[in-house]
Amino acid sequence: MNLKKEFPRIEKIFRYLKLDEIEEVGIMTFLNKDSIFVKGANDNYIVNVNELKNIDNNYFKNKMTKIKSLEYFNDNGIPSIFPIKFNDKYFINYRSREYEIYKYVNFNHLKYEDLNDKKIKKLANVQAIMHNLNVKLTLPAAYNEIKLNVDKNLKKVEKYAKEGYKILYEYIYQIDEIIKNYNNNYKYALNNLILGYDNYDLNNIEWLKDYMYLADYNNCCLINPSVSLAESAYFISYNDRKIDYERYALYLKTYLKKFGPLPYDYKEALYVSMYKLLAKLEALINRTIKEKVDTSKDINEVIKELLVYNLNIEKLYATYIDAVKK
Repeated sequence: MNLKKEFPRIEKIFRYLKLDEIEEVGIMTFLNKDSIFVKGANDNYIVNVNELKNIDNNYFKNKMTKIKSLEYFNDNGIPSIFPIKFNDKYFINYRSREYEIYKYVNFNHLKYEDLNDKKIKKLANVQAIMHNLNVKLTLPAAYNEIKLNVDKNLKKVEKYAKEGYKILYEYIYQIDEIIKNYNNNYKYALNNLILGYDNYDLNNIEWLKDYMYLADYNNCCLINPSVSLAESAYFISYNDRKIDYERYALYLKTYLKKFGPLPYDYKEALYVSMYKLLAKLEALINRTIKEKVDTSKDINEVIKELLVYNLNIEKLYATYIDAVKK
């Protein structure tokens, strides 16, 4: 999408809403995506633009529920970033486009190396508080069956991604085992779902001084707290194909002290928490075949990470048991 072509529409929307007097319009990266920056006479704003196509009847209902979920977290002491509300809506539809307007704040996007013990504890405590909130909302669950059949797709991948084919072929049995373990356990996770924030990692959290903010309402869904904990502890501990077990243990201990005993077996949660990596691999293989593009580099990265995680499951579980004892 050519965002510069959206500038005249943005100006019309601001005039219609009587939001502010526009002084300057440009493009900048905000919350990990290119957005429109608006400098106003009284304040600054970020506008996200989405194309409205191929949407079903539940699109707007689900979107409103997700934004309200983030608003609910915010009202309960978990700072969150959500669009400005106009006439009970958080977005404006205009000529096959959807516009979300945010007040601009110069957040700090932390990297792995920027994390210290204080921030790790903050992340763990906030997640525990979130998981203890009791609210009932109708949202989709974070987990689905992985239907990927690597063997069936090998020859199709070889046509367009030869290096991707090689690593898939080399590790086909390990990948099949990982998929099997996930599919054998994910249904149990569905028996204990709460409102939560999927993808609770550094890519979706912004910082302002010592305050952290949940940044993407699309990550609001029904999650299993044990699986979510396993994912988050891993995300803040994994870097360059290694797991920092001191970070992992600190995160677990801090969370468990705040949340209490987990309602779901952690070993099973570890298997289920590979869902995003498996879903990403499935998407890459489908993209290779359907769009006829070489995704070898991405396939290689995902498989290597899956293998590291899978090889460390017993040690991750032992670290959890040790955290529970202490």
